[in-house]
Amino acid sequence: MRSVRASMDGYQIEYFDTDPEPLNLHSGKRLGNFVVGKEIGRGGMGTIYLAEHAAIGRKVAVKFLGKALVSDPVYLDLFLREARSAAHLNHPGIVQVYDAGSLDPQTHYLMMEFVDGKDLQSILHDCGVLEPRQAVHVIRQAAEALEYAHQKGFIHRDVKPENLLWLADGSIKICDLGLAKLAGETGLATQVGSVMGSPLYMAPERLSESPKIDGRVDVYSLGATFFHLLTGRIPYTGTPPVIMSQHLSGPLPDPRELVPTLDPSLTSIIAKMMAKKPGDRFQTMGQVVQALSLVPL
Repeated sequence: MRSVRASMDGYQIEYFDTDPEPLNLHSGKRLGNFVVGKEIGRGGMGTIYLAEHAAIGRKVAVKFLGKALVSDPVYLDLFLREARSAAHLNHPGIVQVYDAGSLDPQTHYLMMEFVDGKDLQSILHDCGVLEPRQAVHVIRQAAEALEYAHQKGFIHRDVKPENLLWLADGSIKICDLGLAKLAGETGLATQVGSVMGSPLYMAPERLSESPKIDGRVDVYSLGATFFHLLTGRIPYTGTPPVIMSQHLSGPLPDPRELVPTLDPSLTSIIAKMMAKKPGDRFQTMGQVVQALSLVPL
């Protein structure tokens, strides 16, 4: 785990990030009726393995909390929060969590839907940018799933390309609900003066210690993700403190300076999604979906 402290506009911000040591699990370990197989991914909080039901062959993904984070109550809380959040959400655009438990006091896991797809961060790494039609397709599906979550009272709070999975059939699924919370909820994972999540796509009010946030923080982060998909770069670059300062008060770069052929309607949508003041953004994900449906592609 690492943290970066920054002083901006008279207050202190501490940004937390993680680089957990993966568990050294051996293929063949059992979780009830499931047999753990190969490692299929790593995230900010742990390592993900493929597992298969011994009798019926059903495949699932199992996420294990990183060893370095097990003793930290903040990260254990976040890990279990993902299971609790997902238990309330049943949507084809959101990765489902089936079970949560512990093998021992040092080994905590989540059993999830296995998604045979690729995250958008990896796709951007391979391809650079998406075609506008593809980017609109991705963002519209993500907005529809997030609208459902918001209607259920949940805010994701960490929307970014890494947490959007693109399946072979073209559908999009949102994953990693570890930072999701009920609107108005406070708790261990959101202590005053600290910021959990990636600053690359983070809404200003999350950085300014706003006492209450709502679904418009996800609108902003999805807009920053949209910017990245269309241009091949994040909206703001530099060290984490510089990026956070730009999200708070810096002007939004014009995507057409990077991709001159972009339709003006796309840049207008991004600008509205990423407005500094929540009241100037689209107020719901449904409004984002509606705006995207009018883009001439």
